[in-house]
Amino acid sequence: MQDNERWSIHAIHGGMCTTDAGSSSLAAIRTSTTGPCVFVVSPLRQGPESLTSLIDDSIARDDTIWAKLEHHFQNWVDIIEELVSDQRRLLLLQSVKEGFNEIEDILKAVWLVGDASESARKFVETIELSWVLKSLQYRFDRSSYHTAIADSSDLFIGRQDAGAVVFDHERTGRNLEEFLSLHTGCDTLCIAGGWVRDEEGRLIDHIEPDSELIASACGNILDAQQITFWNSDTLVTTADPQAVPGAQVISEITYAEATELSFFGAKVLHPQAFVPAIAKKIPIILRSLAQTDHPGTRVSASLSDGEQPLIKGFSVIHDTALINIEGAGMIGIPGISSRLFSAMRENGISVILISQASSEHSICFAVPGRHAQLAVETTRKVFADELAEYKINSIDMDVDCAILAAVGEQMPGIPGIAAKFFGALGKAHVNVRAIAQGSSERNISAVIQDSDATKALRALHAGFFLSKQTLSIGLMGPGLIGSTLLKQIAMESERLKQEFNVDLRVRGIANSSKMLLDDNGIDLSRWEESFAAAAVPVDLKQYTDHVAADYFPHAVLIDCSTSSTIPAQYLSWIERGIHIITPNKKAGTAPMPEYERLMSVGRRQNKHFLYETTVGAGLPIIGTLKDLIQTGDRIRRIEGVFSGTLAYLFWRFDGTVPFSTLVREAKELGYTEPDPRDDLTGMDIVRKAVILAREIGMPVEIDQVPVLNLVPEQLMDVPLDEFMEKLSLIDERLFDLQQRAQQNGELLKYVGIIDPVTGACKVELTGYPKDHPFARISGTDNIVAFTTDRYHQQPLVIQGPGAGPEVTAGGVFADLLRLGAYLGARF
Repeated sequence: MQDNERWSIHAIHGGMCTTDAGSSSLAAIRTSTTGPCVFVVSPLRQGPESLTSLIDDSIARDDTIWAKLEHHFQNWVDIIEELVSDQRRLLLLQSVKEGFNEIEDILKAVWLVGDASESARKFVETIELSWVLKSLQYRFDRSSYHTAIADSSDLFIGRQDAGAVVFDHERTGRNLEEFLSLHTGCDTLCIAGGWVRDEEGRLIDHIEPDSELIASACGNILDAQQITFWNSDTLVTTADPQAVPGAQVISEITYAEATELSFFGAKVLHPQAFVPAIAKKIPIILRSLAQTDHPGTRVSASLSDGEQPLIKGFSVIHDTALINIEGAGMIGIPGISSRLFSAMRENGISVILISQASSEHSICFAVPGRHAQLAVETTRKVFADELAEYKINSIDMDVDCAILAAVGEQMPGIPGIAAKFFGALGKAHVNVRAIAQGSSERNISAVIQDSDATKALRALHAGFFLSKQTLSIGLMGPGLIGSTLLKQIAMESERLKQEFNVDLRVRGIANSSKMLLDDNGIDLSRWEESFAAAAVPVDLKQYTDHVAADYFPHAVLIDCSTSSTIPAQYLSWIERGIHIITPNKKAGTAPMPEYERLMSVGRRQNKHFLYETTVGAGLPIIGTLKDLIQTGDRIRRIEGVFSGTLAYLFWRFDGTVPFSTLVREAKELGYTEPDPRDDLTGMDIVRKAVILAREIGMPVEIDQVPVLNLVPEQLMDVPLDEFMEKLSLIDERLFDLQQRAQQNGELLKYVGIIDPVTGACKVELTGYPKDHPFARISGTDNIVAFTTDRYHQQPLVIQGPGAGPEVTAGGVFADLLRLGAYLGARF
């Protein structure tokens, strides 16, 4: 063979080639590959295109077989018309017609004798696969490749040994060399890859996985640089993505790791097909035809340089049974295990895990569930004498078990892996029945209840593959503040992940009527489009369950709504382990018993309720107050302008323009609520004052706070249009108050005052000297002054914008990062 190193080998299932999309993908693969290629295509033994099922129907003399045959014929005509567009279509359609005539003759013969030979089945499989290969040949030839078609049974020689196929590489190599010499210039070889013959020319039955095994052997003989196994839609992931939605594609594994993972249920790994490639250490690439842009998983003898994860993946074997044998009579007695497992072998029982106590007092082993009863009966028969003499006390069986395995080439010699493995299971409240670890330390296995398998798998995956600072985030209320927060998170999330290992996953967004959920995290660059296209009616329980998924280390719900019903859920959320962040003031001003219970449960559960933005938007008011209290300072007085709207109005109000005019102007500028009465009643400041008062231990209720309501009583309940029309009724009283303050050299400010010394908590309109810090604020600025034992000569003053979506969202974002720090992030 010449230039063997240039060959690229691809294994494909025939069903992937019967659509235009699949055929086009293979053409693109061929075009992107430099040098000659081999495509080994397996028979269509399953799927709607397969004709082999008709043989069984014919054996059973099913009267519907002829209608099915006609249906299959039309189906193949449609396939060919889709795949072949040039003048060769007529030639291939004629081949299909002739082939179906031959198949009809075979089915009639089978009908008569009531049986079918393997050669008859192979003929049907070969003829339908020939149509696939010819359509591929036409596709490749259109791109100026020189394509030849071969049957694997004409090239590959081997023998069966303990159920496996062992290839005669020398004879197969000569066959390949002779075939290629007869097809001079061939740069693309399509092999019908379902069959191997023995030295006598007989077909070897049950070649599985057919195309992969033959591709691997072909790669061995041609000294290929790599072999690619293609499947229709699956990549090799760190866990079953159906059980763990956050499972990641494994970039590379060793042959040994792949074998371990396949044994424990990784469905796309077929290590028996690796054997010919392993002999020459040829890398195998596992890829998906549905994701041709993804490089897939590289399987090789050794891993590339660079940091590798300690655990490559987790797999589960479901429906197993655990047999446990106990008895002092086994201690120090040679041959116990030999007798037991020899009996299992003789009865065809597969033992998939063994665990024995060092004292030899007990031994347990796991078997497939279908073998459970036979296994326990066999065990009792083997040890009948020991049971009769009470040398063995009990032989018990536990069904409905699962074996969960962690696999990793990097585990040997690394302390703490087992501790982390079993610690994650313990944290998830998963009971471990038995454990096993080989001396190679490449695998840790645990027997658990099958009902716990998904929970256990998710817990382990989170423990080993997710950052400890991975947050599953649900946002309630994607309005002005909420949408701004999402934009801010989108801009910074990648940096936070790279620099600080903080992984922010917004997995749910909900408004009052719709919700958008995503297992791995919503693409925040286009969340509005996704919400419009894919949001479903909101279901608060489903939403909460989704965000609080047990396969994420932490869950947080961010309530950016103004709802009064959502805060009623905070307590139940904290009780189930969800952190809460909100600018919504409803929970912080709920009746005192509810408030105290919320705070108490949060402390007991070690779950955080963060609400910095409920007072002063992004200003560090609550945080500063907490710091003062926690460091032992005593609060004497808190006084502040806590409303950006009222700050703006009284900054502009100098008596030259009626107050009602200023309100209308502020409403047009968007500074007020849609209904300005929500600002002018002072209730927003009352809530903020109550929140601050409770921080310093004052058990204040909203209805206990005196407040100066600027809205005339007769306008409180009228429609908004009427209110705006009659707003001038407010002017006279406020003009008088402004003139009085001006005569005293003061400026009016609408403030909240908390005085723990006298127990007063009130909201009022009062005058301040023009040189007072409160008198110097402008625009929508908020300002707060803390008078304390430390800051009694000159209060501690915090001033800045106290409203607006950017600063409020920024404050919520800061609370989110503060939560990350509480959970261990190092910013």
